[in-house]
Amino acid sequence: MPKLIAVSPEGCTGCRTCEMVCSLSHYGECNPSRAAIRVVRQEKRGLVFALPLVCQQCEKGACLEACPTGALSRDPEEGTLTVDQVMCSGCGECCRACPAGCIFVDEERSVAMVCDLCEGEPQCVAFCHAKCLTLVDRKSGSKEHSVQRLAEMLAALSAAPAAQRSQ
Repeated sequence: MPKLIAVSPEGCTGCRTCEMVCSLSHYGECNPSRAAIRVVRQEKRGLVFALPLVCQQCEKGACLEACPTGALSRDPEEGTLTVDQVMCSGCGECCRACPAGCIFVDEERSVAMVCDLCEGEPQCVAFCHAKCLTLVDRKSGSKEHSVQRLAEMLAALSAAPAAQRSQ
């Protein structure tokens, strides 16, 4: 059954460990700009509000429709989104199409990055000390685990002053 990483931002501390382990497991370096998960943070009066953004493996992904080269597809066995790195032009149309901005372009390779769920064992989930990331079945994920919910939370976070995307 297709899976996704569910985000419960209420417990997120904004530590960005998820970004580090993602880039480390995929590229061998601790470089948040090369992670398929990003943490948006806002600090206000000494409090940190954080929201991890990671692909929600949408059944009818706007990113799939927006890709002009057809580089984005769905793995027929696992149901996860995949990027054909040869076909991808790095144009960013998929990034702009995602309602919550959960797809990123690797600036070094000029290729779209989408969460591949680490072949079923997402390292961000394994190393999240706050336990705000969990691996769930996509079908069992309700509206509370959706890209629309992430988009709404991102809008609320961004509306407040001093919101910034961690880089």
